[in-house]
This record gives sequence, structure tokens and C-alpha cells, in this order.
Amino acid sequence: MVSNLIETEVIIIGAGPTGLATANYLGLFGIQVILVERNNSTVAEPRAVSIDDESLRSMQTLGISDQVVGRTLPGYGARYYTPGQREFARIKPTTLEYGHPRRSAFHQPELEAELVRGLSRFPNVKLLFQHSFCGLEQDSDKVYVTLIDPSGIYMKICAAFLAGCDGGRSSVRQAIGARLTGSSFEERWLVLDTVNDQDPTPDSVAYCDHRRPAITLPGFGRTRRWEFLVYPGEDADQFLQENTIQNLLRPYIGDRSVEVVRKLVYTFQARVADKWSEGRVFLVGDSAHLTPPYAGQGLNSGQRDAANFAWKVAGVIRDKFSISLMDTYQRERRDHAWALIKMAIQIGWVMVPRNWIHTYGQIAFFKLAGLIPKFRDYIMGLKFKPVPRFRDGFLCPDEFSGKNTLVGKMLPQPIVQSIDGRRIGLDELLGPGFALLLVAPETKDGIPKSVCDNFSWLEPAEVTLSRDDAGHMAFRPYWGKILLVRPDRYVAAAFDPNAIDSQARILAILSSYSSLRN
Repeated sequence: MVSNLIETEVIIIGAGPTGLATANYLGLFGIQVILVERNNSTVAEPRAVSIDDESLRSMQTLGISDQVVGRTLPGYGARYYTPGQREFARIKPTTLEYGHPRRSAFHQPELEAELVRGLSRFPNVKLLFQHSFCGLEQDSDKVYVTLIDPSGIYMKICAAFLAGCDGGRSSVRQAIGARLTGSSFEERWLVLDTVNDQDPTPDSVAYCDHRRPAITLPGFGRTRRWEFLVYPGEDADQFLQENTIQNLLRPYIGDRSVEVVRKLVYTFQARVADKWSEGRVFLVGDSAHLTPPYAGQGLNSGQRDAANFAWKVAGVIRDKFSISLMDTYQRERRDHAWALIKMAIQIGWVMVPRNWIHTYGQIAFFKLAGLIPKFRDYIMGLKFKPVPRFRDGFLCPDEFSGKNTLVGKMLPQPIVQSIDGRRIGLDELLGPGFALLLVAPETKDGIPKSVCDNFSWLEPAEVTLSRDDAGHMAFRPYWGKILLVRPDRYVAAAFDPNAIDSQARILAILSSYSSLRN
């Protein structure tokens, strides 16, 4: 039996961190959403344990960063130990490029709970627990989704778009015929989560020992994660036995007692979907890519997807943009997601040596590299993390190239002074939508009215950044210019306020995506 057809604007399958963030963004933009989760609640056990500066910036946009940040261990680094448990390398980034620490330890259940509470602000968002996705159909205008409710009754929902946020085993991915492709990397690890931990080490530690590589990560509130490599041919069930766990932990904690609250053997993978959409159905988060956890980027890549997807789909639904804008979602996100997967594999190469030559060869390499200041700073500052950079999509390249351009990159977030004298993050002035940001003007005239009129279809906030606040080196080439900042904090364009030809070129490119100006 199928109930009557229910209509909404976006249906999201999967209420993990990616689905919940997507729903919060869409709620913020006033879009009607039905969020579907087959389980009876969000997760109770620890899963992801590292949240980065870009994701915390997303939480800031969603208005819940204070609650989330208050339950993190901020700015933790990474240490690499020899088989004799002596440190041979350390990473400790201190930059606040985007207004938050490069990485912080957190509890995924607490993040998900905050995101669920965030949804209560939006009467236009409905969350359905214990509802299972059964299938979909679509035409040129709508997606029709069949669900089954807790009592076994089938129900049908129609929406303008569907976001498949249902994880690595995504049923939505299967429904659109997408396949995970890419690296053949695959490893099994025993993952243990402990509480009442007394280890004061504020960083993650990789025990780079080819005999049995191990990793431990700190958590908020005396929690800690342990991971041990399970070699091919070894019995996974044996690793879940209490005596095996005690024997694995003993070289590192001695006879100290810890309480294991979660244990499983998990297969790390590196994969990306061959297509991220079909018609009006889109894959977001782990349904589109699987990242080994060495770099702590799985959840964070999903948050980037959510931020990119949500403003675009909201703009199309509100008739500001044509549906062609959605083609930029995969074009902008896929390369960076794959770059982070490759970075994770490279970090894994350091953490998981294959033999004694590998072990001691990399130890010698890092010791020698530590004698070179530039290389040492490059490693220490986590500067090898791929910078998010779009070269194709909703943007207009400017005259600068390479690392000097801001166009296609995430805007830095300095602390700035508001009109009322408060010191706040720049995003608090930009707001959740588009923004026109005038950087360090020579006069106090502000953004010309003609510019505001030309870009009015985007309904941007208008913000002027003083020279004192625009001291960040990324802003210096843009003094006197206007930046068009997207809702996901990426710079779409840069131009001189008085350069009519430049504005006309930018408007022509961006308007090609607009349904209002076609």
C-alpha cells in the first residue's frame, strides 16, 4: 500500500553529518526539505574524530560553531614515532587562515546532535527517522522517491532534487548506476575507541613500525582512538577478542586500564564515484567518495560537498539560476576530493611502513629534512594539504595566476572590526549568501551604486574591508578591488569598481547560469 504523494523541494537520503549539514544550509536558504534516515536516531558511537578549519567555518555559517567548538580539542598536531617509540617528526599547524584551527578533535555524535538541534529553527525542514529508501524515478522536472515507514507502509515523495547522503554503501548511488572507481588501495584496521584515558599527549601519534603499525588520536574529554593494522590473511574476529586488544595496547599503555566503548575491524578505502549525478539526483559526501582516514578528511570532504551543493540547488529552486549551474557541482568538487584522497594515501605511506628498509629510510629522510628550514616549516604547518582551488565552474578567472589569485579559492577569514567597534570574524559581516567585498579602498565612498545594481540579482551583502583589516598577504593584490564572494566562501570574481568592461565580462559569464537574465 502506498500513501498519498507528498511534495517538497529537496529530499535528502541519509542523516549523517553531510545530510544534516545540507539540510541546515537549505533550511537557512528557506528551501522546503524532507530529510530521511533509516535508523531511529543519529549515531551514538564515535566515528569521525577530526574536524578541520573549513568544516568549522561551515558550522559558523550555519550558526552553531560556538556549540561545536566548545566541545573540541582545538589545534592538535601529529607526531611520528620510531619502532623504539622515539619521536622523529612532528606536525603542529598554528595558522588560522579560515578563522579556525587547522584540525580539532571532536565527537561525531555531539556534532550530529547539534546539527539536529539546528534543524529545529526551520519549519520548512522535516526529519524522518526509521524511514527506508526503496527506489526513485525521475523526469525532467521532478524526482519521485519511494520510502517505507516504521509501520511498513510505503510512501511516495516528489521533489525538485534529491541529495544522496547515504554513505559508502549508498543505495542512491546504485539507483543512478554510478560506480566507485579509482585507487586499488584497501586496508583493514582494528579501530578502538576508549574513555577515561589518562594520556596527556595533545597530538595524534603514529607508531611507524613495520611489525604492526599503530595510530592513536586524542579526543575531547579524556577519550582516545586507537588503530592497529590487520594484515591480509589475519582473522579479523580474533582482533576483537579482549586478550588480543590488551596485548596490542600493552606496549603503549602498559598495564594502565582503559575502557573500550567501541571496537570493529574496518576496511579503509580510496575511491571516487565515476559520476556524481544523474538528472536531478546528486551524490554528496561518502556516497561520492571514500577517503582513508590518515588525513582526517572523510567527514570534512562531505562538509565541503554540502556547502557547494546547497547554495546552488537553492538558487535553482528559487529561479535565480538555471539548472545548468548544477553541472558545476562535480566540476568544482571532484578534483579536490581526489587530491585529498591522494594526500591521505601519501600520509598512510609514512604511517604504515611495509618493511624495515621503509621504516628506517623514512626516519632518516625526515631527520635530514628537519635541517632544512623551508621544508621543516612546510611539514610543520601542514602546508602540504591541497588548497581548495576551482579552475572551472561558477567563477571568472582574473589577471593573477597560480598561488597569487584569490578567484576560485576560499576567502581568508581575518578578525575585523565592525561598525560598532566589535572584533569579529569576517564571515559575520558577509552573511550566509553572496557578498560584494570592497578591499582596502582609498576613499570612504563604499561600493558604487552601479556595481550593486549590476549584481543585484544575486542579492549580495555589501561589505568594505579597511586597510588595517586587509593586511593578510592574500588580500594585498586586491586592494582597491571588489571581490564577489559566493555563499560557500569561495571567490567567484574580482574587479575594479570603475572598470565597466571587466564587470560586463564577469556578468556575461556568470549570467550564463542565471534563469533571470536568459
